[in-house]
Amino acid sequence: MATRTKFSKFRSLYEVIEGLLDTYTHEGVVEILAESHDLDLSVSTLRSYLYRYKKRLKVLSVATEDSSRQVEIKQKAVKQIVVDLRGSDPIQEDDTDSEDDSDKALTAEELQAALDEMKRQVEAERK
Repeated sequence: MATRTKFSKFRSLYEVIEGLLDTYTHEGVVEILAESHDLDLSVSTLRSYLYRYKKRLKVLSVATEDSSRQVEIKQKAVKQIVVDLRGSDPIQEDDTDSEDDSDKALTAEELQAALDEMKRQVEAERK
C-alpha cells in the first residue's frame, strides 16, 4: 500500500487540528500531532499547511456556489474620516461615490466564465 503524504494526513485531520488550535498554540498542536496522530511537522510546516488548506477551502467554497442563481451586487457609499488622535477635528474626509461608472457590475455570463475558470484552476491543482 502506498504511503500517505504529510499533507494528505493533514487534510484528513484538519477538523481535529482546528479544534486543537482553539486550545493550544501551534507548538502544542505540533507535539500532539506527533504523539497522537503519527504526523511529524515543524511549526512552520503546520502554518504553511493551514494557509494552503484554508486558501483551497475558500476557492472551493466560491467555486461550488450555486452559479445558476442571480447574483446581485449592491454598491454603497463609504465615508472615511481620518481624525488626529490629539484632537477631535477631522484632518481628512473622503467620500466614495457609489455611482462611479468605472466599476460596473459583471454580467451573468462574465460571472459564469470566471467561475468556470476557477473550477479549472482547482482541478489543475488537484492533479
